Amino acid sequence: MKALSGFQRVVDAILRWFCIVLFAALVVLVVYQVVIRSFGGGNAWTEAMARIIFIWQGIIGAAYVIGENDDVAIDFLVRKFPAVVVKFFEVLAHSVVGFFAVWIMILGGWQLASSAFDQTVELLPFSQGQIYMILPLSGVLITIYCILHIIKAVTSDVKQIVAEEDIDIASLQEEGI
Repeated sequence: MKALSGFQRVVDAILRWFCIVLFAALVVLVVYQVVIRSFGGGNAWTEAMARIIFIWQGIIGAAYVIGENDDVAIDFLVRKFPAVVVKFFEVLAHSVVGFFAVWIMILGGWQLASSAFDQTVELLPFSQGQIYMILPLSGVLITIYCILHIIKAVTSDVKQIVAEEDIDIASLQEEGI
């Protein structure tokens, strides 16, 4: 289990820094575009590249959020059930997300990317297939995270819900990068 946690920490760190680099590149491109346009010039490639970076950051960011188990989950009612039922629903939820990642993102994304390798992107030296490869890559990451979450759900205890009146707001801290 320690090896899986270590593996997940490494993948999390890589994705976190990749998203940070993508965001920094996006900011630089947009600021450059605004400054150049204010002087009457402009580069059309910056708009296309900024759009691609924005989409990539969203897709890779989704994989990162799933890895952190911070995706949207309304589990208030589920947590009221016995531990075995809660584990079942956790495994079911991660299985559905993993199935979507395999079926739509990996298989569908691969078909989309492989059919578009001969199409060029206007203004950029990339093919559409190279840009679309982010879908199967992110699908693989989401699938890995779902498998890790299923293993963790099966092998660990169920977290108990704390009543709202028992929460000490002063002791809560913000999460950081």
